Amino acid sequence: MSSTIDFAIDLGTTNSLIAKGQFGAIEVYKNPIGHKETLPSVVGFRNDRILIGDKAREYVEKDPENVFGGFKRKMGTSETFFVKNLQAQRTPIELSALVLKELKTFVHNAPAIPSVVITIPASFDTVQSNATKKAGYEAGFKEVVLLQEPIAACLAFANKTDGVQKQGKWLVYDLGGGTFDVAIVSISDAELTVIDHKGDNYLGGLDFDNLLVERIILKQLFQRPNLTTLQAKAASQAIEFKRLYQILLHKAENAKKELSVSPQTEVEISVEDDAGDTQDIFLTITRADFNSCIEEKALYTIDLIHELLQRNAIANADIQQVVLVGGSTYIPLVRELIERKLNISVNASVDPTTAVVVGAAQYAATKRVEVQADVVAPPKSTGTAARIRVKASYLKTSMDTEELFLATLEGDINNVHYRIQREDGGYDSGLKKATEKIREYLTLLPGQLSRFQVKFFDERNDPVEADIDPIEIVQGKYNIHGQPLPNDICLEVDDLQERTTKLELIFGKNSVLPLKKTIYREVSKTIYKNSKDKLIVSILEGDRFAFPSTNQVIGLIEINPEELNADLVKGSDLEIKLEISESRDINVNVYLSMTEQEFKNVFSPSERYVSIGKLEEEVDILIAKLKSELRQNEASEDYETAGKLDNYLQEAMIIRQGLDNLSTSLNSDEKYHLEERKRKLAQKYDQLGRFRKLTAARIEYFEVKNRLAFELDHSAEARAKYESQYKQAIESEPSFIASESVFLVEAKTKQLRIILNDVLLASTDFLISLYYDLASRSKDEFTDKQKAIGYLEQGEKALERQNYSELKVINLNLLHLLPDKSEYARLKNFKGTGIG
Repeated sequence: MSSTIDFAIDLGTTNSLIAKGQFGAIEVYKNPIGHKETLPSVVGFRNDRILIGDKAREYVEKDPENVFGGFKRKMGTSETFFVKNLQAQRTPIELSALVLKELKTFVHNAPAIPSVVITIPASFDTVQSNATKKAGYEAGFKEVVLLQEPIAACLAFANKTDGVQKQGKWLVYDLGGGTFDVAIVSISDAELTVIDHKGDNYLGGLDFDNLLVERIILKQLFQRPNLTTLQAKAASQAIEFKRLYQILLHKAENAKKELSVSPQTEVEISVEDDAGDTQDIFLTITRADFNSCIEEKALYTIDLIHELLQRNAIANADIQQVVLVGGSTYIPLVRELIERKLNISVNASVDPTTAVVVGAAQYAATKRVEVQADVVAPPKSTGTAARIRVKASYLKTSMDTEELFLATLEGDINNVHYRIQREDGGYDSGLKKATEKIREYLTLLPGQLSRFQVKFFDERNDPVEADIDPIEIVQGKYNIHGQPLPNDICLEVDDLQERTTKLELIFGKNSVLPLKKTIYREVSKTIYKNSKDKLIVSILEGDRFAFPSTNQVIGLIEINPEELNADLVKGSDLEIKLEISESRDINVNVYLSMTEQEFKNVFSPSERYVSIGKLEEEVDILIAKLKSELRQNEASEDYETAGKLDNYLQEAMIIRQGLDNLSTSLNSDEKYHLEERKRKLAQKYDQLGRFRKLTAARIEYFEVKNRLAFELDHSAEARAKYESQYKQAIESEPSFIASESVFLVEAKTKQLRIILNDVLLASTDFLISLYYDLASRSKDEFTDKQKAIGYLEQGEKALERQNYSELKVINLNLLHLLPDKSEYARLKNFKGTGIG
């Protein structure tokens, strides 16, 4: 059996493919029936038969209620599909698994396929990624490795032997049947690196089909005088109309393809008129009509590209070319907008429909088969400490036939020999005496992965334990420098002073997988064995600077008090280890030093849910906030900010209009597209607000800092006592002021304010002025009026006696009687996570 995976699948929204990469060659398999490379991602249920692919697409005109497509876009959601012929629900995962099983039948030259690489959009979050893996396991694969589609497309383009200059930066524009991705890719020294990416998991050719049906085909049908009942059926969502809509979607897809090569096309539709008779209607659709209804969504992809380039401070002129991927890039308007709006050379030299699977197969041919499937296996150990530690250095990809291997040996190497052998036996260094430095040229297999074992032996030729992994080098092919995380991964921790939680970054967006990290925290509250409190380890995916509630929970360990060996005391140590594999398996390990207990879990959430009511409420709140802030900025003549807010408001209104139309739209994916647009708009708005909060936080920091510096300069006693604390607090000022973290700046401000308060409370003049300020307030301002009166009387006496130590205590007691007017004051029963 091959030591590399070799097989790859492009699991697409509209079409899927399977290919094999081996010995530098790629074979895209064809369907034994019909000999097409593509398999439509469509599943039909006909009595006791399951139809997949072209047969299912043909069956849609006879029985649309039992035929399903586009389910890739619902991966990771709680949506299901009701199969009338089965009287049962089927999930997107189950339907995807059926497509994957069918693709396995294309393979004629392999008895079994235990492992496979499956491609996913770069913007797929952890939940969507896990749903895809789950479909692979349900299809019978023992190991599923995920690869981001833009990376796969890059590999297909980079490894084409066409002599095209491939150094520099590219944009990969991937517009498929259901998803859109754009990635900035850098290529140099035989290695691909994804710098950053952006996308929309609910935007693609399927949306163009829906627009063609709703804005052109149905509009023309509704205008016919003898089809008035059809419009009534559409308004009531009658079952007959739903059947017709699915048929129209199929016809719209064909019309879309014809309009990519012709200026107009004709669509034939059989529909029942008002008299109950079937009419054959012929509708003419022009390319101009089609362009007008899809232009807004096509322009939205260009907007995402501009945002991506701006975020990375990359000018259009810095991009060498735009590589087109995905069937929807055949649409002339799409190519025209890219060239006109970006003014960057477009490269369509790779087949947009097969580029992803070809690149994925090239990757699979270099990916070693692992034992584990959906679980991150712990590292193997022989139980014997390694006698020799090896620090190896070599290129993982090489265009040469030989590659230099360098290693530094540490440990006892007296009378030790080493031997390097290629796995297939084609290279053997022979036994050589081990020295502190090893230098060998390794002969590589052409156009594929070479795997070498480095072994050590003592004077009796017995093996010597060494900590070195197998050497793996790909010859003659560009390879990838890992896959980037699409979002930040954070830990939710308590902010006890504000009585809320905040995010602590663990792995930043675009960090290269796989990843591993150990963090140390303290328990923020005592958890008694007989209490109801919990220690909650919550791992979230999203934006590190956002509030935890706006991010998605992808791993959660709740430790109940009855599980503890003893009370968990506040301040005790907490160790959290987090590992994320290249395919986004999440392994969390929690160790409590006080109770000497370990809690661990492997997470693979595969569903998410979008509530229309909640989404409507969120958009309405967003619109209200935007309107309010827009008025405020116009009043203060901040027209630059007002202009941005006005653009955001227009976008929010478009989203709200889309939500209003959901009740009459048969495009069930639209809510996910609207939710994603809302989330991205909210992020932009939050970022705009965050900059203002960050500016305000920085201003407050310097105000407190300058006041403290002034007090220290004017009091030798205070300077002697507090100057070292002050210098320690401002020591890292350049880094936290330059950061984008409001929390970090506010934390430093609080630290300085505590020192300032101590300095001021040591000042007689300040204590006297503070007392008179408190005494001048209305007694009704205090939470306990009688106590306040008593403290004020004591204060007068302390002043008479000039007892300023007593006055200090009285002032503090009076301050504690003033109500907390902060927004967190209402959170009396704040529980938090228990992690500080």
